[in-house]
Amino acid sequence: QTLDIQRGATLFNRACAACHDTGGNIIQPGATLFTKDLERNGVDTEEEIYRVTYFGKGRMPGFGEKCTPRGQCTFGPRLQDEEIKLLAEFVKFQADQGWPTVSTD
Repeated sequence: QTLDIQRGATLFNRACAACHDTGGNIIQPGATLFTKDLERNGVDTEEEIYRVTYFGKGRMPGFGEKCTPRGQCTFGPRLQDEEIKLLAEFVKFQADQGWPTVSTD
């Protein structure tokens, strides 16, 4: 199965880019989506990226449909499991590439 970069980018722009624009982190500078920070924070596999996106971690809210406790989860729309899986693949791919610009048109 090939990674759908366009769909991943569109989802990322909708759900993640407000805080993680171009792989950075405007809330917590040490928690970017660049490989060095992902590795240091123990979130450098698709599985870990999925888990953090689903359940949240620290100041990042969880986006999974079954995320609990409520205070750790987004108050915005939740993402479907398949969307989170796509996001995890996209983030890992982008981190491995050094966060190249992806057009979403």
